[in-house]
Amino acid sequence: MPQRLNRSLAALLLTTALAAPAMAQDITLQSAGPLEFAPGDGQGILFVGDSLGARVVAFELADGTLDDQVDYQLGRVETFEGRTMVDDLAAAIGDLVGAPADQISINDMAVHPGTRQIVLSVHRGLGPDALPFLVKVDRGTVSLLETEALASSAHNLTPPGETNLEFGQPAAAYAVTDVDWHDGEIFVAGVSGEDFNSTLRRVGYPFTGNGSETQIEIWHAVHAQWETRAPIIAQEIAEVNGEPTLIAVYACTPLVRIPLADLEDGALVRGEMIGELGYGNTPVDLVHYTNPMDGAETVLVTHTHRSANAIPLEAIGSADPMPVEVPNNFGPAGLTGFPVPASDIRHLAMIDDAWAAAVRPDPTDPTRLQLHSVLSPFFFDRADHMVEMNWPGSADPFGYRQFPSLSLTDG
Repeated sequence: MPQRLNRSLAALLLTTALAAPAMAQDITLQSAGPLEFAPGDGQGILFVGDSLGARVVAFELADGTLDDQVDYQLGRVETFEGRTMVDDLAAAIGDLVGAPADQISINDMAVHPGTRQIVLSVHRGLGPDALPFLVKVDRGTVSLLETEALASSAHNLTPPGETNLEFGQPAAAYAVTDVDWHDGEIFVAGVSGEDFNSTLRRVGYPFTGNGSETQIEIWHAVHAQWETRAPIIAQEIAEVNGEPTLIAVYACTPLVRIPLADLEDGALVRGEMIGELGYGNTPVDLVHYTNPMDGAETVLVTHTHRSANAIPLEAIGSADPMPVEVPNNFGPAGLTGFPVPASDIRHLAMIDDAWAAAVRPDPTDPTRLQLHSVLSPFFFDRADHMVEMNWPGSADPFGYRQFPSLSLTDG
């Protein structure tokens, strides 16, 4: 087995990293969670949230680390047809790392803005002893993203400790729930083990060992109480009314806005709840794109158990805060945006403003996961559905039949 997979070596490296300065080399991940690309020398920086290591790891991507995918055909815009880039994603990853598909966890996905290469963070095995990997998709072929030769550094976080949640989930698994880059800093959501457990860190890059921590408190409409423990699940930073603003979604499912100017070291910030997206549900991803239909800057929130929400930034800026200190509101309520039929997407990442990459069940075999392209702003594939116009001799109100049947090759 390759040295990078050796669990004993990994534990030794973790102990050394926590005792050493923040800048280190040849870092071995303990877990692979949230991913974020940022500009830099060569092909830029890839940040990886390593919850079990209580840190964020930065890999400097030398030129040639990622392969150019810009001319890879993603589908046909005119007929709302995407492309299955990988037909059985978990099995393909399992073949790389020596495990069956049911022992593969896909934790996050990001698209490199320059090459448009898709990168996934995955685990082989289930539970705390799972082994982390990064994989990339080269024109439909899954391969390992080898990081050993890349310069790397880490910013260490306050570990959440050995606390378990009510149903046995270890708090350590939520040390890093999301990572976003903005103007030379990363913003890291997660838990810290403090009395106000929900913590947002802002850390400059290159890492120096310094950073600020802000404790976040929100009014949770479903629970009808102020909450300080459960962390932000998904977040995005965007200009709202000309001001850099953190847009965040929590589990079960408050939509919150926080001006970045409020995120000062040691501050206790009350995030402003502007929407309740619906109880019994957890957000998965929050992505930012320009709606090609109207040119509006928009965010899309995908969920585990509800349709996605497309919400224009203009509406986020003008929304009134929802009332606090009031009885339960199970939602949807407040600002909820437009419902989008993306309820079974496991991970979503924008490739460009026209296309997104989606990890989703195969529509014909839900036991298999696909990596598939879906078209913005509707985020569904017309070929998945049987409707009146599919039948021979039916009306063709949108003119789809003027285009020949879509045939995608390996190119």
